[in-house]
Amino acid sequence: MTDTMFMILNKIIARHLMLRVSVLVIPILFLTACDDAVFHSETVHLKNNEWKAADTLFYSFNSKDTLSVYNFYFEVRNTTDYDMQNLYLFITAYYPGNSYSRDTAECILAAPDGQWFGKGMGSHKDNRFLFRKGVRFRKPGNYVIAVNQAMRKEKLKGISDVGILIKKQVN
Repeated sequence: MTDTMFMILNKIIARHLMLRVSVLVIPILFLTACDDAVFHSETVHLKNNEWKAADTLFYSFNSKDTLSVYNFYFEVRNTTDYDMQNLYLFITAYYPGNSYSRDTAECILAAPDGQWFGKGMGSHKDNRFLFRKGVRFRKPGNYVIAVNQAMRKEKLKGISDVGILIKKQVN
């Protein structure tokens, strides 16, 4: 076989392979790329997978819709270096008009036997926790969510990302 024929054959095989891959990948991307129910999603990455007690994570968004109902989630990514079963959070929500509320949430990251919950391979696990169901933003304007770790440790090792996800509740 000549070099020219070999090059032509390689191009045909590469195009065929590219076509097969795109037929599989493109529909998957369209199905997973956007979720109309997501109102707001924001994640804060923690440097060196450490969360100090004094470090406050801030999330902000603007809402004009006072009629729709939403579900509010926390998303936590931890590494297998995290040495506890759960993660407590202090949450302060600041509303338009200078009012606020405070709450506490528990995120259970592992079973009592040490088996990690969540999705992920290797040393990272991703978890999503429903914090509030049926939330309405009663006033239009800017909302700020402040989150602190509440674990009685000055520095948590093994928490790499903490996020919020607000999804419109679908009937």
